[in-house]
Amino acid sequence: MSLLNWIFDIYQHGKIDDAAEDARRARAEIAAMRTSAGGVDTARLEGALGELALALRTVQRMLVEKGVCTQAEFARLLDSVDAEDGRRDGRAPI
Repeated sequence: MSLLNWIFDIYQHGKIDDAAEDARRARAEIAAMRTSAGGVDTARLEGALGELALALRTVQRMLVEKGVCTQAEFARLLDSVDAEDGRRDGRAPI
């Protein structure tokens, strides 16, 4: 194995470890949204969705303000991505 392959392999393992940690955190966050009876804590879920909506609006606005894309381009791409699952319903499959 060459030195370059070895370095790339270490890098890839680091990325895999990062992804595994992200998945662990996501599972813990999802588990925290459950009540002790096994139901969903709607207040916590709504809070998480609100944070996500705020983050996405911020990213969208930043892209437009920095001239990366126009609002119309963003809307067209959003529509295209929405159609990828076969339904234009304003949602992505979970």
